[in-house]
Amino acid sequence: MDRRFEKREKILFAINTLNNGGAEKVLLTLLRYLDPKKYEIHLLVVFGEGIYFEQIPQYVRVTHIFPCKSKEATKEIREHAAKLYEQYVKESYDVMVAFLEGPSTKILSCCNDPMCRKYAWMHTNLKKRHRTAVFYKSFEEEKYAYSQYDKIVFVSEAIRVAFGEMFGIELVQNAAVCYNPLEAKTIRRMAEAYEVAHDKFTICAVGRVIPEKGFLRLTSICEHMVEDGRDFTLNIVGDGKEYDRLKEMVESHHLEKWEHLIGFQENPYPYIKNADLFVCSSLNEGYNLAISEAVILGVPVISTDCSGIKENLGNGKWGYIVENRKETLYHAISRCFDEPGFLEELKKKSEAGSIQDTYEGRLKKIESIIEGVVN
Repeated sequence: MDRRFEKREKILFAINTLNNGGAEKVLLTLLRYLDPKKYEIHLLVVFGEGIYFEQIPQYVRVTHIFPCKSKEATKEIREHAAKLYEQYVKESYDVMVAFLEGPSTKILSCCNDPMCRKYAWMHTNLKKRHRTAVFYKSFEEEKYAYSQYDKIVFVSEAIRVAFGEMFGIELVQNAAVCYNPLEAKTIRRMAEAYEVAHDKFTICAVGRVIPEKGFLRLTSICEHMVEDGRDFTLNIVGDGKEYDRLKEMVESHHLEKWEHLIGFQENPYPYIKNADLFVCSSLNEGYNLAISEAVILGVPVISTDCSGIKENLGNGKWGYIVENRKETLYHAISRCFDEPGFLEELKKKSEAGSIQDTYEGRLKKIESIIEGVVN
């Protein structure tokens, strides 16, 4: 039967894992939004690990390739992506979406069905940290993989520009920029789910505990503020491969009284809502969901300047952006203690940003891209 005359469009999404990252969170939101009466949705997870498997809608058919990340799996993807594609993608699809750069993008690039529309989502600045290189035999092979997609979709304009500088302007001429959707009503409701202690000035940071998030330097700033005699609590919500190193740093510098490592929370919003200040200490970003969530909750935001942050914060209209150095971040946070008017100004900025449309319009744009409506 000619697929053009079937009632539902058949879509295959691919993602690397279902760990607690921003891209994974956005994909779940998108899967819940897409109408199962309109679309038949399949999900291919390259490494079958992560906390979000249980949250996948029942109408989505899920397959994984490898049980978990490993050197052997990485080598298999690098050397035999076409073979993996043939083995695990046995059906024809109207649309394929590689929702994260790296292995999912490489594997779906092996599709040669001219009737299938193919899209690749880009969530990070590879020019800053080329973490996908390990999955390709060469830079040229990675560039070729992206050339096999009908459109590349970037989560921020800054990421699009960096990608064009790295891989060539011809790959971004037919690109789209689509900011990550956030459901403000749900975030505000979930922020009331439980109480968080708040007996002193409280700073919150949320994200995977990985080098790019800069939590080690935030801990160094915490130590500096303790030496200054400031009384505060820093809650870091999240886990990741650098968690043990961060924990060791907190303990070896005797910062447990001030810095609390909360670990991963399926609902981090009460921690954000009950903070006096939200801090993003990232070295590199794509589009930081947690910053936008803090703005939705009206919490003052200070962030280092990296890819996508200006777009996150309306070019400084909804939060305070500082040069990406430990010293400038320390001085900005210190101003919140020393200048009450400064913190009040940041709160007004965040409240102004909280009324922005970040959900329905963005999801509709993603759906339009997938349907081939947006050029």
